[in-house]
Amino acid sequence: MYEVDQERATCYHEAGHGVVAYLVAGYEVRYVCAGEWPECRVRARVFEGLAESWREAMYTLAGSFAEQFDIWGEIYPESFEDALEAASIESDEPEEGRGDHFELVECLADMGGDLESNYYLVVQDTEREVRRLWPEIAAVAGKLLENGYLDGDECVRVIESARHRKEEDNGV
Repeated sequence: MYEVDQERATCYHEAGHGVVAYLVAGYEVRYVCAGEWPECRVRARVFEGLAESWREAMYTLAGSFAEQFDIWGEIYPESFEDALEAASIESDEPEEGRGDHFELVECLADMGGDLESNYYLVVQDTEREVRRLWPEIAAVAGKLLENGYLDGDECVRVIESARHRKEEDNGV
């Protein structure tokens, strides 16, 4: 059994949301907070249809994947059945108390088609993006560990700085 540093886990969780929101979904990051009420607040462009639901689903799932990758050095997606059960539990909460599982299932439903197939495709894409964007996620999480809060502009500066370092390291 791992002893988890909850503050660190929260920072990586929220950083995962923020980086994927900005670099994958194209959302404007308003702020990322890892304090008493952890949250990544974004302003999404108003798109319609499958692509928007896909972006939102990846944004939603990225937090838990980043947290797992930091804690265990690996990502262990939960089964579709477990995700549905967690979403069902969250659906009984007031709207402000609903979490990522509820939001994820809402996005999957908005995609149309088979929920389970959509889930596993989103899991695959999100895992790939979290791994690819790990330097950026780690940089944002590190700043959150120091400050507990990043406004949108600072979050983007941290992301872009990490991207620049990654490109230099890769000789780009």
